Amino acid sequence: MTFRDLPVRRKKSIAVARLLDRMATELELEVLAGFQGMGRPVLISDINRPGLALSGYLEYFASDRIQVLGNTEIHYMETLPTSVLQSRLNGLFSFEIPAFVLSRHLEPSNLFLDLCNRRGIPVLRSSGSTDEVITRIILFLADEFSPETSVHGTALECFGVGCLILGEPGVGKSETALELVERGHMLVADDLVKLRRSRDDELYAETNPIVEHHMEIRGVGIVDVKSIFGVGRVRNAMQVGLLVELEEWREDKDYDRTGLREDSKEILGVKVPYLVIPVRPGRNIAIIIEVAALNYRLKELGVHPAEEFNRRLLGMMGQN
Repeated sequence: MTFRDLPVRRKKSIAVARLLDRMATELELEVLAGFQGMGRPVLISDINRPGLALSGYLEYFASDRIQVLGNTEIHYMETLPTSVLQSRLNGLFSFEIPAFVLSRHLEPSNLFLDLCNRRGIPVLRSSGSTDEVITRIILFLADEFSPETSVHGTALECFGVGCLILGEPGVGKSETALELVERGHMLVADDLVKLRRSRDDELYAETNPIVEHHMEIRGVGIVDVKSIFGVGRVRNAMQVGLLVELEEWREDKDYDRTGLREDSKEILGVKVPYLVIPVRPGRNIAIIIEVAALNYRLKELGVHPAEEFNRRLLGMMGQN
């Protein structure tokens, strides 16, 4: 299977309301003004501190970014006469600004809040330090604007390892995943899996908001895993550590029987360990995937069973 032709998507913008919704608890955000502008688009995964713009220098003003106001900016505005501050803010508001975020629970001037209300520019306030606000917003936006794609498959967590199961329709992906869930593992998504590369260059699988935790089982129909097995058997996202492709057993194909060969596939620029598991009557694919997940965890801990066995075998052959 090749992943080079997968359509890669990036969000062109997100609404300020999404920032508030996702970061409200983490940053203790509250809205001070500009409620009507919560739909304003954020176009870039970076922020700006408008100190130079407040001083009257508007060349190269990064107006398309979220503007963070800290002690320096707020106290500087307090030193300006009202007429000067009015002029400076008018110049600032001649640009399309997505939103202002204040740190340290600072109190802006009424003039600033009035202008933001008139122009529908949201003003959010956090109790966190300026550095904390900047860091957390940048990290959040980096994730929001990260590349993503979708694949037909099943994603689940098995012994703490994120497994993405792929294969042709009817090969048994959903049935295998259902058995794994029944054995105590957690389903992330079935049929249509959203994949996203994080800011740390790691691959994540996420639940499709339309399908959620439903599965299509041939002969039974649509089942709701969360309702049947409980909320402890589902999760909304996971880091993908292992890519497993199921395929019908082919007599003419040489399958790996030692585990010494380590293959990988690249998805969204991230290399993921890759296994091909042949399917035929009598093979319990769920147990095989469990063993593959545990074997992956051993390798992560620096233990490579196949290599250890190979070394012992070569040592015995050398002695003989």
